[in-house]
Amino acid sequence: MTLDLDTTPSLDNPADADRVLNLPGALNLRDVGGYPAADGRRVRRRALLRSAAMHGLGDEARAALAALPLRTVVDLREDTEAAHEPNALDGLTAATRRIPIYSSGAVVPSAEDVTAAAGTGTDGAAAAGNAPGSGAAAADGVRAAAATGVRMDLADIYDFMIDNKGDRLTAAVLALAEPGALPAVVHCSAGKDRTGLTIMLVLDLLGVDDDVIASDYALTAELLHDEAIAALRRLGTVTAADGQGEPLPANLMACPPELIRRALARVRAGHGGARGYLLAHGATPAQLDALTEALLVDAEPA
Repeated sequence: MTLDLDTTPSLDNPADADRVLNLPGALNLRDVGGYPAADGRRVRRRALLRSAAMHGLGDEARAALAALPLRTVVDLREDTEAAHEPNALDGLTAATRRIPIYSSGAVVPSAEDVTAAAGTGTDGAAAAGNAPGSGAAAADGVRAAAATGVRMDLADIYDFMIDNKGDRLTAAVLALAEPGALPAVVHCSAGKDRTGLTIMLVLDLLGVDDDVIASDYALTAELLHDEAIAALRRLGTVTAADGQGEPLPANLMACPPELIRRALARVRAGHGGARGYLLAHGATPAQLDALTEALLVDAEPA
């Protein structure tokens, strides 16, 4: 499975044959390394991953993550989402940083404070209702966004996060900049919106081209296609049954490349780019320089 950087997102480019991690119980789990970046360098491979919720992982998937070795899990979900679908990371020594984006829930201040030992206590996917793509928790993320007063439209949600949750998005990026934080994985429930904006900021900070950022974002459409359709139907049923909130828009699980381009343009219009945006929301130049140096390489070994 691959990403073709020269055309529309595709899973047929041999140059990126190992970008998507096809691990049992994993959904939308992939490497954002290998992309061309600033000064002729590239993003380091297997240093930064992005994913949907990781509640369905089994022993094989956990073993693969341990072999990286995975050191940090940046979880952008709300507390209710994490409670419904706790990550199945039992046995891994990676530290988990909980940074809810939409709400005012607590941000774990240090990577050493919480380890990834807490999980399902099972083989993950075997737990009832915890199959990858089940959508059991996604409704909570939607409701958290709606509770802020934002209209249930993806463009409005992205505008809201960029304009009002810069401290949270910056905290997520800075979790990657901590000493010894990499390799790391950033995730939310679908690995699309909150994760998409966080990864967008990191890639723009590193000098990755806009076309590549858009293609990486849009790859989620291929990886979540069937699960997204099923999840949207389930969420629509849940919303109609409990009467909480307005009906979900048809594009809620979409990830068109123009949407992330629009978000990137908004960041640049207000702050000149990701670096300016992150500095304006609490990052220091030293932290951003350290993250850049940790994630960029002159030539990636085979």
